[in-house]
Formats: sequence, C-alpha cells, structure tokens
Amino acid sequence: MYSISLQRRLNMSKDSSEILLTLDKGLQVISHLSMINRPISVGELSKEVEINKSTLFRILKTLQRRGYVFQQENGDYGLRAEEFYILADRFDQNEALQRTLRPELERLAKLCGETVTLSALVDKNVECIDKIDSQQSVYVTQIVGRYSPLHAAASGKAVLAFIPQTKVEKIVGKGDLKKFTESTTVSKEDLLEDLKEIKEKGFSISHGELDLGVSAVAAPIFSKSRTVVGSVSILGFSQKFTEERIKDLSVILLDAARNMSDLLNY
Repeated sequence: MYSISLQRRLNMSKDSSEILLTLDKGLQVISHLSMINRPISVGELSKEVEINKSTLFRILKTLQRRGYVFQQENGDYGLRAEEFYILADRFDQNEALQRTLRPELERLAKLCGETVTLSALVDKNVECIDKIDSQQSVYVTQIVGRYSPLHAAASGKAVLAFIPQTKVEKIVGKGDLKKFTESTTVSKEDLLEDLKEIKEKGFSISHGELDLGVSAVAAPIFSKSRTVVGSVSILGFSQKFTEERIKDLSVILLDAARNMSDLLNY
C-alpha cells in the first residue's frame, strides 16, 4: 500500500513539473469563456475560474493580442469564436489532405527509399502533416506538426515560388530573414533568384538550410484552382544527396507531385 501511494505522489509530482501553469490557466480561461458564451468582467471571471485578477488580466491581454478574445467598451471580455472556427477548419483541411494523398506518399517512399514528407501551407510557414520514414538502418526523420519557414527549407521554398508575387513580397519584406544555419538564404535578392529557378525547374533543393547535414528536394502540390496548397519532399543526409542522386530523385518526385495535384482535382 505504501509503495502504491508513494508511486502516485511521484507521478503527481512528475506531472506537475511538466505542466506550464500559465498556459494551463490560459486554456482554462478559453474553455470557460466558450462554455458561458458571453462577455464577462475580469472580476466575475476571476471568481469563476479561481485565478487572481492580475494573472487573469495578463492572460486576457495575451489572448486579445493573439486575436482569441475581444474587449468591449465596458471592459468585459469575450471569446472571438471565429478564430477557433478557422483553426478547426484548417485542421479539417489538413486531415483531408493527408487522407487523400497518403497512398501516393507511400508509393513515393517505396520508389525512393528515403524519408518522405507532406507539408501544408499555413500562413507564412509550411506544416508537416504526414511523413513516412526511410526503412534504412540510419535515416533522417521529420516531426509531424513541425512548422518550417518558407524561406529556409525545400518544402517551404517549393511553395513560396508558386504563390502570388504580392504575397511573396509581404513574406520576404526587406530581406531581414531569420538565419538558421550558415546555408540559410537571408538576402532578398538571393531568395528571389532561387524562387525564379525553382519555378523554372518545378522543384526546390536545400542543403542544410534549416537543419545541418540534412538535404531535401521538394515539389509543390496544387488544388483544383491551381492554387499551391503544400509540397511533397524527399529528405536525406547531405553526403548522400549528390547532384546525380538529386537528378534521379527529382524525376520521381515531380511525378508524385503531379499525381497528388491530380488527386485534389477530382
């Protein structure tokens, strides 16, 4: 009995140490606002969620800054439901994309023998929504749910090259792009030149731009309206991705990307 109680205390202690309390309270606030479905004063909300006013005020201001709550003229706060509808819709779209394109991703994985990923365009990033790891004993992997910037990964640049120029200008800005490694393209002029080449070839290449020692080739995927919605990539260790190897991979990659686009057109 003692050992069981001790284990429970240890588990509770471990669980508590892994919880970010401010985030936990923020999610509690969101949950409560969605349940009452009306604007509420800070004082009243503080009593109902049992969070002191100063902490609650900072949480609400953070959520307001992110667009998840609004504040009325009288100071009451309410949940901005449309933002959560957008998140839910995005999840549904990505799930449908993953479900539709999974068979073609599996075919590509068998053909190339490397890790393959499927990414979806999300604002100024691409999100990995599916992957199949290589069956080799040592291989490069990717994390489903990871966001990658459009300027610093093959999966992102394959998308960036095919979105409207006005959006490219907004994303690139003055060229003050984040540098992840020595190979990351941070100059606006260099990046625009890269995008021009990608558009001509139909696929992008990266060598250690986001993760050191990792190379990738990626091609865009288009919807029925010919709008780019994401990309498909082949990943591997840089020393294996020689010019000749990339040439071979690009052929099967482009074929897979075309097939995926065709699947979205039905």
